[in-house]
Amino acid sequence: MHDDSQAQKIDITQDTNTAIQADTQSEHNNSETSSISRQDERFFSDTIDSLIKEAETMRLNAMKKHRSRGFISMSFGLIAIIIGACGFGWFLFMEGLIVKGVGSISLGIIFAAYLHFWAAQSLKSYQSDYKAVFLPRIAKALGGFKYFHNRGVSSALLKKTGITPQYDRYSAEDCFMGNYNGVKVMFSEARLYVKAAPQKPIYNGLYILLEVPGEPIKGHTIITADKGLYHKSRPSRWKSLQDAPLPEVSNPSWDRFQAVSDKPEETAKFITEDLLKELSEAADIFERSALTAVFFRKKYIFISIPYEGDLFEASTIHTPITTRRTAMQCKQEIEKIMEIIDIFDIYRKN
Repeated sequence: MHDDSQAQKIDITQDTNTAIQADTQSEHNNSETSSISRQDERFFSDTIDSLIKEAETMRLNAMKKHRSRGFISMSFGLIAIIIGACGFGWFLFMEGLIVKGVGSISLGIIFAAYLHFWAAQSLKSYQSDYKAVFLPRIAKALGGFKYFHNRGVSSALLKKTGITPQYDRYSAEDCFMGNYNGVKVMFSEARLYVKAAPQKPIYNGLYILLEVPGEPIKGHTIITADKGLYHKSRPSRWKSLQDAPLPEVSNPSWDRFQAVSDKPEETAKFITEDLLKELSEAADIFERSALTAVFFRKKYIFISIPYEGDLFEASTIHTPITTRRTAMQCKQEIEKIMEIIDIFDIYRKN
């Protein structure tokens, strides 16, 4: 169980915890990140279409293999059970040996079960091949990212954001890492669970972590479009923070955020109309999600985007590949991340 005491009260001390720093550095190790860049829309679309055709071929081959194994499993499994049943009848009624009879039919059932397991392995093989072969190539097409199956924002750093609900288990997978203009970028699928409902996540979505060079971030600032989170947290774990002013916006759809900070006098320097625009559009990519962004620990920007879909899971073996929509969503989201980095870069250099 994760100790989630930070979910009740934000630690706004300015020294960066050594354990957290070490954990995050291991995830953002320079050897594991590569330089990323913006991708031309048409080129990216053509690349994804080509990759999906290859993935479809892989799926169809896996489906044929599964059907062949299924036929073999059913045929020989049925024969094994019939032989076992005949052996049971012979030993029981002709020899009077019940132990050998039970053993005979048991062997038939065990052999049939093994064949069923063998046939089912083709399904697992397809899913693992999809993530091992297809997703790294999507990561590269997204602008030069590297893909890691079981990685994500460290739980130690996650607790310091001040926005996660109380949870017992944190699961992260399908992680993409890169470097843009000196800013280390990581995003992955994330789920939070409690013991009372171990199979149903209380949070499902996308976690994005940006690590900015130097230490330009002053204080702990939270910008959220989640009104429920704001009203629940404001009198409790955010009580040490103050409401921060937000700029007027020219588009009403960008006027969806509330902000709190322990240094509200600093927020006007980076919470600009342009930043609210990019955050709004980033949320809209995933069905107008209640996005929350946290600027904290001197150099981190954390963005939480709740989303119920499975972004990077393989379709079932009998369903055509549907990853194109996900890939286009991720490309749009990455472009918004880059815009946010560019906007924050102006603040950092001033």
